[in-house]
Amino acid sequence: MASLANNMLLPKLSKDASYDNWILQMKALLGSREVWEVIKNGHQEPQDVGEVMIAQLATLKITRAKDKTTLYVVYNALGGRTCWVA
Repeated sequence: MASLANNMLLPKLSKDASYDNWILQMKALLGSREVWEVIKNGHQEPQDVGEVMIAQLATLKITRAKDKTTLYVVYNALGGRTCWVA
């Protein structure tokens, strides 16, 4: 997972770049790293981690890492700009 954000050429979204082309590149990039499902499905934190079983904790840890890594990659691909759409 660490290699996703390190030493990678990210497609940058700029005024000159086509959004449609950029989103296809990002979907392919994130899909190749098996983190696209975080964007597609989202990530919900459990209300009470105390009730989560041990096997589910391992999955939760992986999902949290994918969520944060995906957010970092998308943020950097946007050139560090924040432009959230409600």
